[in-house]
Amino acid sequence: MVLLDLSKAFDSTDHSLLLTKLRLLGFSNRGVDWFKSYLSGRSQIVGIGTTLSESHFTTHGVLQGSILGPVLFNIFINDLPLVPNICSLESYVDDSKLYILFPVKDIDIVAGQLTEDLRRITGWCCANSLLINPDKTKLLLLGTRQMLHKIPDDIHVTVLGKQIYPVSSAKD
Repeated sequence: MVLLDLSKAFDSTDHSLLLTKLRLLGFSNRGVDWFKSYLSGRSQIVGIGTTLSESHFTTHGVLQGSILGPVLFNIFINDLPLVPNICSLESYVDDSKLYILFPVKDIDIVAGQLTEDLRRITGWCCANSLLINPDKTKLLLLGTRQMLHKIPDDIHVTVLGKQIYPVSSAKD
């Protein structure tokens, strides 16, 4: 199982792409216009100490603390589970897990399959203005103690050029 970490996922949600996805899902023009009104006209200011930046309108991001924020983000990534060719992918808001069941003897083949599906997922993320953080992405191998002892020490998957080695535990 690969636990994917999306960097600033809520903040990176592209408004125009989200509205396009709403249209593709069959939302009426009136419904899409309502969401466009909800998302547009928002601005942000950055403060460091007592110094404030100029106000800038936002074209990306859904409000994380709002009720609609997670819903809109789920709609935004609705097509992500369709991206992997071999593995399965499950998402809950910005937490995604890529997984595959396999016999231990196929570990080298499966590592390649995971890496290939991760390449496809990073391509989807790029096309959707999202970024996987390879430093926070974890590879977790699950099985009996006897099975795990048969796994070679050098087994890994690659995400954005970084080799990810198995960890013994991970927070989810």
